[in-house]
Amino acid sequence: MDIISLLFITFSVFYISVILWVIIGLSRLRIKYDMESNKKISIVIAARNEEKRIRPTLRSLEKINYPRENFEVIIVDDDSSDNTVNIIEAFTQKYNHWKLIRLKREASELRGKKRALNEAINQSRYDIIFTTDADCMVPPNWLNKMSAYFNDKVDMVIGHSPLISHKGLWYKILEFDNLFSAISGSAPAKMGFALSSVGRNLAYRKSIYESIGGFKSLKKFRSGDDVHLTERFRAKNNKAIDYCADPDTFVMTIPPSTKKDIFHQQIRKNSKTLKKSWPTVFFSIGLFIFYMLFLTLPFFYPKILSIWFGVIIFKFVVEFIAIYYAALIFRKKQLI
Repeated sequence: MDIISLLFITFSVFYISVILWVIIGLSRLRIKYDMESNKKISIVIAARNEEKRIRPTLRSLEKINYPRENFEVIIVDDDSSDNTVNIIEAFTQKYNHWKLIRLKREASELRGKKRALNEAINQSRYDIIFTTDADCMVPPNWLNKMSAYFNDKVDMVIGHSPLISHKGLWYKILEFDNLFSAISGSAPAKMGFALSSVGRNLAYRKSIYESIGGFKSLKKFRSGDDVHLTERFRAKNNKAIDYCADPDTFVMTIPPSTKKDIFHQQIRKNSKTLKKSWPTVFFSIGLFIFYMLFLTLPFFYPKILSIWFGVIIFKFVVEFIAIYYAALIFRKKQLI
């Protein structure tokens, strides 16, 4: 067998093994948990110029079904130039377990969202931190169901954040992208090697956050705080990260409204790849090499076609199983 064919077979086996690994990870999301929980929780949210989108977020927080004495809500206004701070204040004045922190623009080693969240966590009273964004809507049983995944062996719980339904082709594309993000976040986490997370639905222990240096340890990164933080938690204890796929914990988020917004979102998301840890980078490079060989060899090396067609069959079967399984778990069967 020539070297090119051997190379293609090697990376094909690697790719198919990865998909099988993902399927095993997805199957572990079916584990049942005791969903009764009374843990002490701090919800932290950073907001800047969100006057048009933050009200639904605040209303959803009002509807949380959890004992008030067991949680607090801390919202940081990051020097908004619109009416955001007044909207937040109108809500925080109604509840003694809600708190508003006002930040002003000033010299700091942390910038933007990192600085805001870091301040909120510093002022939080409880060890379990829940994070979401100022344009998301949390479900009533978010704290009850997701906090139950914490035990003596779990330091971080990753959640899912689907898009609010819209019509149109672009939305369908975004839904597929969101589903793939859920797969890449959930399956590896259940296999003991968490690759990614979304700050819109994430929970972790403050004590571990502080022990790894918090957001100050991520100040060199301009974006991807949630992913890099997850990698820090994984480096400390790769078995201490779990994933919650209970639909009652899904945090809804508003999709990008224009093609330009979609483009910038994808640039931000994919620009993180080469800034991740080396195991993750090598993993991504392996997948990239497979796809480059898969797409180009039939045109430049026709003698490999018989092997190539065999790979197509295996690839289609395992990919369909993975996507179908994920669509059932994350309530997106209509995409198939």
